[in-house]
Amino acid sequence: MLLTTDGSVGYYTTGPASDQSLNKLISYNYTTGPASDQSLERLISDDLRKVFEIIFFVVLNGVFGFFGSIANIINIIVFLKQGLSDSVTISLFALAITDLGSLVTLLWESVCLNPLFAGSDIDFVAFDIHYVTAAVPHAIFVRIAWWTTTFITFERCLCIALPLKVKQIITPRRTVIFLVIISVVTFIGVSPLFICAYIGWHYFPSMNRTLLARIFKDDGPYIESIGSTYIVVSQFSSFILDVIFTGLIVHQLQVKSRWRSEATSAGEGMALRDKKVVKMVTLISCIFIVCLMPSCINFLLGVVYASAYSLAGVQQNLFLLSWSVILTLEGVNSSVNIFVYYTMSSNYRNIFRGLFCGENKTQQKPASVKQGHSLNKHKPV
Repeated sequence: MLLTTDGSVGYYTTGPASDQSLNKLISYNYTTGPASDQSLERLISDDLRKVFEIIFFVVLNGVFGFFGSIANIINIIVFLKQGLSDSVTISLFALAITDLGSLVTLLWESVCLNPLFAGSDIDFVAFDIHYVTAAVPHAIFVRIAWWTTTFITFERCLCIALPLKVKQIITPRRTVIFLVIISVVTFIGVSPLFICAYIGWHYFPSMNRTLLARIFKDDGPYIESIGSTYIVVSQFSSFILDVIFTGLIVHQLQVKSRWRSEATSAGEGMALRDKKVVKMVTLISCIFIVCLMPSCINFLLGVVYASAYSLAGVQQNLFLLSWSVILTLEGVNSSVNIFVYYTMSSNYRNIFRGLFCGENKTQQKPASVKQGHSLNKHKPV
């Protein structure tokens, strides 16, 4: 799914070359601002764009969609094994579910955008069906995942700022309620993209065939713009808030680590643990920010250079190429969490090994605790 500079969603097809109507913007043509200056030279040729579309839309998205789905199924199993008893585990469990949804739809997108599939003898316009069954659902899952990540970062921020009250403020029940609200609000906000058009039979004269296609309602463009506006606002909001919360976390942990090191003799050990938390939070946040930032920049470029950098502009190929890379980055963001969990969580790693490597490793208790149990065992009543 691609958004034009005015917030409308646009898309193109790679259907049969014999039908020129399938190689244009489908459903209706967008006009975004002044007519583009055709005297400008295209930075990306049509042939180069098609090559990169195959690489990103079909190959890489298919790979990340398939293996990322398996990784998130593993995450779900491990979190269920851990038990959904605290707010953090519940949030990570919800994140794994939404990441799984975004990757399954991404995998289906890679199939629909494959020229061999789109150009085969099927009874529907592949890109239209892809839009309804893959692109829009993917947008919903991705934005729920982004807001879930922001909520996890916010919870960690409270944990540092109010360590004695955070469990009273963010309870498991409130976490579930908030995650449900995120999901419902996101679905309602994006739903105009579903209701602005309907799937119906459309006759294509150049092919002499009637195919299932996405047909806009009379007020479809206006309805669609509402959903597209929500997508943009939701994306920028979650991105900005996550950057703020992550910055606060890193700052507070650095301040407290310095204070503990100077105040107590045990401060060195505490500072080391704080550094590990800073490393984990920074890594998770950097993955999110790095994968989301190109999308935000692309939106801004579309606004600043509206006449040229859009689906209707002279730099259409560059615009489409950028979005193909961005969609792959979304797949990367949803796929790599398993490596973060396995590397930085001993509990996750032990459960993972027990489930999939045949190991039944439990965390060893400290010697003092063992000695205490032994002493209590032989202590006379």
